[in-house]
Amino acid sequence: MNKRQLKRLLTGKGPAFSRLTAKECNIGDYRLRYQLPGNAIDIGIPKKPNPSHLNLNNDLFTTYDCDKEFNRTFVQMGFEWWAYRGLFLQGSFGQLGRMSLHVDVNRAEPHAPISEGDLNSLASYLKQEYWTYYETDGGINLRARQHYENNKVLMGDTPVSGFLVKLPESYTKQRINGADWLAYHINSEGMAGRHHTYYWAYPLNKDYYLTISFWMQLEIGNRLMRSERMRDDARRIMSMMELRKG
Repeated sequence: MNKRQLKRLLTGKGPAFSRLTAKECNIGDYRLRYQLPGNAIDIGIPKKPNPSHLNLNNDLFTTYDCDKEFNRTFVQMGFEWWAYRGLFLQGSFGQLGRMSLHVDVNRAEPHAPISEGDLNSLASYLKQEYWTYYETDGGINLRARQHYENNKVLMGDTPVSGFLVKLPESYTKQRINGADWLAYHINSEGMAGRHHTYYWAYPLNKDYYLTISFWMQLEIGNRLMRSERMRDDARRIMSMMELRKG
């Protein structure tokens, strides 16, 4: 048994890269093509349909079915999820963890300008966006500090940092199939807990940016090994993303 097979045995089945399904969507002047592995979670009901084409004209964008998640307003262009199941009935319904993929076109707020293809402008925008959402008046982190700090009964042995969403420490440029993406990671997005979100983002124009995100929820067992496995799977899926203009 090789190292990859052993890690798969210890961390659960997860995505099946031997069975790939091609996906494609058009976003303004861009076309996104990618492939998704098999063994996805099937709960027995049809998934919400996602648009195959999205017009980035401001007047038309609002006619689509927009979602709101934490600080982002977006149209979802793609979604899939996978369970990491063990050999025995472990975790929630046998799950050791699960990972979901989200392909979203996000509307940029006017507080900081972004430019098409300019990753530096997008990084500056996101830093301000996350700081405003989590750390200013009414923000989740600010409320957590006010609630737990100096309250030993509520905190127990957990430091205040254990109740906070950990914002990205760095934003890095990654070139994937000819396109430059902005990569970053949020620990416990939305609320503190045992979950991670890995993002790859691209500014489509001054009003919208594309995100490919992987949401990872860890259940039981060796969380370090399982999170490494999920990151490997996310990077492998991301390596099959092709973003082209025209």
